[in-house]
Amino acid sequence: MPVRILKAENANDGARERRHAVYRIAVLTSSRAQEAFLAEQISRFCAEHCLFPKMDCYRDQESFFEAARNEPLTNAVIALPGVDGLNAVEHLRALCPQTRIIWCSDLDFSLHAFRLRADYFLLEPVTEAALRQGFRIWLDGKKSGGAALV
Repeated sequence: MPVRILKAENANDGARERRHAVYRIAVLTSSRAQEAFLAEQISRFCAEHCLFPKMDCYRDQESFFEAARNEPLTNAVIALPGVDGLNAVEHLRALCPQTRIIWCSDLDFSLHAFRLRADYFLLEPVTEAALRQGFRIWLDGKKSGGAALV
């Protein structure tokens, strides 16, 4: 009889772990206004879908990558201007190959986004609708083999 109880408890533990799986989302940007916009959009989208991720925002690449080294990210939004964004995405992909990435840039790096397996690439200015499309791709778990350009 105790064996059955232990098996039942173990089965429940697995279900409990799946229910409480936590997404770890990091936002890397260079401006306070963009950080606030992205954090608000992520929070709103996740609340609508009953997801409550751990979200951290960074405006400093060193602390962003140190955090990624300490605990791999499930998702990241990188919104840095020009080559800074390209370098950040390349470094993150090398450091955390499984991380899902939405990349926002002021330059058209769509081919690089495809090469680096970004889930979604947005050319600035970033709209709420375009960002939500990227979040839906994360949520659906659909990878088309490369980046979508908006």
